[in-house]
Amino acid sequence: MYIKLILIILVIMCSCYNLKEGLIVEEWSTVDVSIKGTYSEQVITDHYKELMDKFNTIFPDNNRNAGGVQFYEYIHNHGATLTKDKFMLYHTFYCAISGSPIDPDRTDRFDYVQVEHIDGTQYVGKYYRCCTPCLADIMKYTKVEHHTVNLKDGPHEHMVLTIGDPCKNESEIPTEVTSFKCSDGKTTNGKRTISGRLIIGVLHEHEKYTPDKHDEIINPIIEFSKDRMTTDPNKLQGGMGDIFVKLSIIN
Repeated sequence: MYIKLILIILVIMCSCYNLKEGLIVEEWSTVDVSIKGTYSEQVITDHYKELMDKFNTIFPDNNRNAGGVQFYEYIHNHGATLTKDKFMLYHTFYCAISGSPIDPDRTDRFDYVQVEHIDGTQYVGKYYRCCTPCLADIMKYTKVEHHTVNLKDGPHEHMVLTIGDPCKNESEIPTEVTSFKCSDGKTTNGKRTISGRLIIGVLHEHEKYTPDKHDEIINPIIEFSKDRMTTDPNKLQGGMGDIFVKLSIIN
């Protein structure tokens, strides 16, 4: 009888402890984030906070400049525990250009952008960003590519944003960027596409560009970004994005 009581008390204590600690990234698969096909705002916030709790694991020196590569890799490495919807959700929590966290409580987290595919076609999709200069940098200095990841509920093809691997010329990596681990001319803490390009983030809800369908939403963004897109990379003065641009043109 006493043994049963002790076991019951232990179960209750463990349950309370887990609730207090919240979610942990390694057990994302145990959390039901869907409510009738949508997400609970509180659960989204909980997932965001848990990812940010791993910030020092992703960036051991606490420097996330141009850290989209490392954010993507960390989430990708947990793919076996993630369903497709959760996988895509986590890629809305960071800016692929700057590496800045993107709080889901913000109302201005994304814009539509048009990016060239490595095959020469154009795609339009949502880009989650920290600030508006990043829109120009995504459209000018990255290319998109189809990429498949194996997740808990099967293979998932999505559209990724890519750059050439800057570790090919490690000595040219800006001093402000410290998150890249290079070995034999390759980044060892990043994921590559089949073409060999380095993945920095995700283009969400992508569609192949069609003028009649997309110009109305894309043209204002292109016009807004025109000055930055036509400025020499060495003359940019836009903060964190400038660091990324220097990184992206290395290779």
